[in-house]
Amino acid sequence: MKTPNCKLPDPVTLYKRSAGEQIPGYVREAGDLLALGDTKLCIDHLNKADTKHVESPWGWIVAATAHCQLGNFKTAIGVATRGLQYAGENSYLLDCLGVAHAGLGDLNNAKVFFQKAVQVNAKNANSIINLANIHLQHNAIDLAFDVLDHGLAANPDDAEIRYLYIQLHPIWMLPIENERLRIRARTPLDHQFVTDCYANESFMSNYNRYVAGSLRQSKSQQNTHHPDRLAVYKNKSIQWVIEKNDPLNPGEIQYTPIGLASLAEIHLIHRRAEILIGFPDATKFNGTRIPLTAMLMILDFAFNRIGFNKLVSIVYADNVYAQRSTLALGFKQEGLLKNHLFDRKLNRWISVYQNAMLIEEFGENTQLAKLSKKLLGYESHPNQLNLFRKLNF
Repeated sequence: MKTPNCKLPDPVTLYKRSAGEQIPGYVREAGDLLALGDTKLCIDHLNKADTKHVESPWGWIVAATAHCQLGNFKTAIGVATRGLQYAGENSYLLDCLGVAHAGLGDLNNAKVFFQKAVQVNAKNANSIINLANIHLQHNAIDLAFDVLDHGLAANPDDAEIRYLYIQLHPIWMLPIENERLRIRARTPLDHQFVTDCYANESFMSNYNRYVAGSLRQSKSQQNTHHPDRLAVYKNKSIQWVIEKNDPLNPGEIQYTPIGLASLAEIHLIHRRAEILIGFPDATKFNGTRIPLTAMLMILDFAFNRIGFNKLVSIVYADNVYAQRSTLALGFKQEGLLKNHLFDRKLNRWISVYQNAMLIEEFGENTQLAKLSKKLLGYESHPNQLNLFRKLNF
């Protein structure tokens, strides 16, 4: 099992949170050396101090952190353990013990120490992130999300907790549905449909000319499209299958896959994503407004439920119809990237249009509001309770 990327205490940051607690001068100096990256000098400075303040946790924290940075995990465990004996229960020393055990591959003990660190100090954001990452190593996504959910209560302004919380939020896996369509995350059962889509060269030349080739090159890709709560966390994307809802007997619905969609290149800090949507048999839906309905559903999800600030739509320059339709929907052309991509099959360079829609443009678009009311049953406008706003971004 891969060792998680654990966070160590930052002495300089901790000093600022010491609430006036007296920090020995030699320890502060050692912490400054550690912050500058002089890890060995930091340890030497601590060892050469004439008088040791063993009752203070700070020296132990700095020493244990330095040894962890050097990969001296067994030494770090010894230092942190002694520190706990002298200074009592300390969240940051417990954090160092967790990091050291994780570095040795002992994730079970690492989890125990991170849990203790959170219990001792709920405001220790590092231990919250570390504990969540340990749960993720065991694919215990719900436990990781629960840790972050509780951690936000004590650390509402910690950006790292908030970003990880957003990436693991179950909202990404919930289907988007109305009476006509359902848009849901891909599953292994979609493999044949996805494979058929990727084999459709006419479709893929407009949807994504490059993903199909990479899929064909590796059989291991066959089962990568599944409802993984870690999709946004791992791949910065969410991939969907678009299904048509066909009522059968009362209370029964048959779902027929008709298209693909995704939000790719997700940047949470910039609250931006690229939107892709396509239908292999598009002519079948001429005059049905099904493609438009699907697009409105995804726009509503991205802007109203998640709270993205900007959606980008990349259109190949030779797809005149798609570019015209994108602009008609309300996207604004930001540029033409000339000879931006090389098409090996055609053996020539291709240009692409970059189009975008901002959340305020979406909210102020009266035409989209009318279409949403007609096709979705409600007017689409920015929701004050979207995920980003809920977290006060």
